Amino acid sequence: MKRGWIGITAVVALLGWAPNAHGQQATERYIPVGQSPGVSGVYSYVGQIESADASNRTVTVLGPEGARTIAVTEETSIWLDRSELRLTNQTGSMADLRPGRRVEVKYVDEETYETADWIKVVVTESG
Repeated sequence: MKRGWIGITAVVALLGWAPNAHGQQATERYIPVGQSPGVSGVYSYVGQIESADASNRTVTVLGPEGARTIAVTEETSIWLDRSELRLTNQTGSMADLRPGRRVEVKYVDEETYETADWIKVVVTESG
């Protein structure tokens, strides 16, 4: 009987954890740059765009640890953080990765720092 309770407890614990992870992913686009709980500064890189190369699909970000060139794939989500304008965040594109803009990049693999899972771009001007 004890073994059954251990199995049930493990399943409940796993099911209880899964919605939290999914919830974070579903709402990430609405969290301002640098304020994502458990992600910002731990699994992401915050800095300013030095350059973006649309043909090679890369962006170079200058942050506290220097410049990093990061691949932007078709699967990379790009979001426009318009919280400073008090507007709703929007989906962006490679064209929104302009030099001088502040960004936060979360990597697909936190060990290699090569490919972006998502990029949030701070937008301070409307239009």
